[in-house]
Amino acid sequence: MPKPNTQIAMQSFISQIKATIPLNLAEAQLCQGQCLGCSKKMLEMLDAEISYWQFSDVIPSLKDLKNLEKIGQRTYKILKRNHLLS
Repeated sequence: MPKPNTQIAMQSFISQIKATIPLNLAEAQLCQGQCLGCSKKMLEMLDAEISYWQFSDVIPSLKDLKNLEKIGQRTYKILKRNHLLS
C-alpha cells in the first residue's frame, strides 16, 4: 500500500482552514471589547504557518500536518470564544 502524499494532504488542509477561518480580519475587528485569548496573534501565527507551507519546497511530515492542525484548532477556538466567527 503506497504512503499518502503529505504535500497534497497539506494543501488540502490549508484549503479547509482558509474556508473555515477568516485570515484577513481587520485589527479593529480583532481588538474590540474583552479578549479571551489573543485573536490577532493566533491569526498571525496561523497565517505565517500557512504561508510557509504554501511557498516552501520542503516536504511536510505527518508531524507538520499535526502541528498545523493544532494551530488551526486553537485559532478557531479563540476566534469563536471572542465572537469573531458566526
